[in-house]
Parts: sequence; structure tokens; C-alpha cells
Amino acid sequence: MQDTPNALLKEIREGSDAGFAALQKQYAPLTATLVSSFCASGGGVRADLEQEAESALLKAALSYDSAQTAVSFGLYAKICIRNALISHRRKVLRRARRDMPEKDAKREPGAYRVFVQTQNLEKKLAELNEVLSPYERRVLLEYMSGKSAPEIGEEIGKSAKSVHNALFRIREKGKQFERSAKPE
Repeated sequence: MQDTPNALLKEIREGSDAGFAALQKQYAPLTATLVSSFCASGGGVRADLEQEAESALLKAALSYDSAQTAVSFGLYAKICIRNALISHRRKVLRRARRDMPEKDAKREPGAYRVFVQTQNLEKKLAELNEVLSPYERRVLLEYMSGKSAPEIGEEIGKSAKSVHNALFRIREKGKQFERSAKPE
């Protein structure tokens, strides 16, 4: 068995599991990097992302045109894996939105959700408040009181898009804060 991408692709197309295993091993650093970046940005569960990446690598191996020279297999595989992970993230977000309770029902605010599993919620929120800008603190308080982004924007004289961006920054800071607070 040869380890060049074209030789491995030929073996994979002939049904060789060993060929695909060798290809996976060669592209493990690429898939690990892409999966990690999607995990860090809230793209889903690591095991699910790894499975999506593996499936995308196999599809790339089966669909790559070895006769062309414009795009290397490595770049093609990277694009295929990244696109599959983006699609998976979108599916996860759609499912999360679909599973959210109706607007009239009592809902759990998004920024609060980041900390809901900690024992000292008040302490964590106080510590998070130290890294938030005054605008983000105000948006967070309004959001936690149950107001939607458009309602908050109207109340404070900002666009709903500005409020959505602030909520995104709050979530990212919350995730970063949680990662730095975990003992290693």
C-alpha cells in the first residue's frame, strides 16, 4: 500500500478500509484542528463533529477528481470537511431553536444558560460582569429579565442587530470565562 493521496484514493474507491484508515491518519491533524475550532465556537458535541468530519473525508475521497490539477486533494478535503461541519452547526442551531419553548412560555435566557450548571451562579455572574462592557451588562440584565433582542433594542435606542451582537459577545466571553475558570 502506498501513502500518496492519489494511491490511497484509488484504494478507497476499490473498497479498501485500510486505504481509508491510512488517509484518516494522514489527515488527522487537519480534522482535529477543524473539529476543535467548531467545538470552541459552540458548533456541537465533539464526538458528533468528529463523525461528521470522518464522513466528509470519505465523501471527499470518493468524489475528488484525481485527473485535475487545479486543486490538491488536501485543499479539497479541507473545504469538504469545513462545509460539513458548518452544515452540522446549522442543523444543531435549528434544532435548538425548534426545541425552545414558545415565546409566551417561561424561557431560560441564553446568557444564563452558560452558567446554569454551576453551583454559585451569583458569584459567576458577578465575575462575568467584570469582563463585560457597560452596554453588554445592560443588555444581559434586560435579556435575563425575559426581554427579546428587539424589545431591548427599542428600550435602549439600539438596533436589534446591535443587541444580537452584544448577546453573542456575552456568550463568547462567558464560554471563555468558563474555560479559564476550570481547574486543569
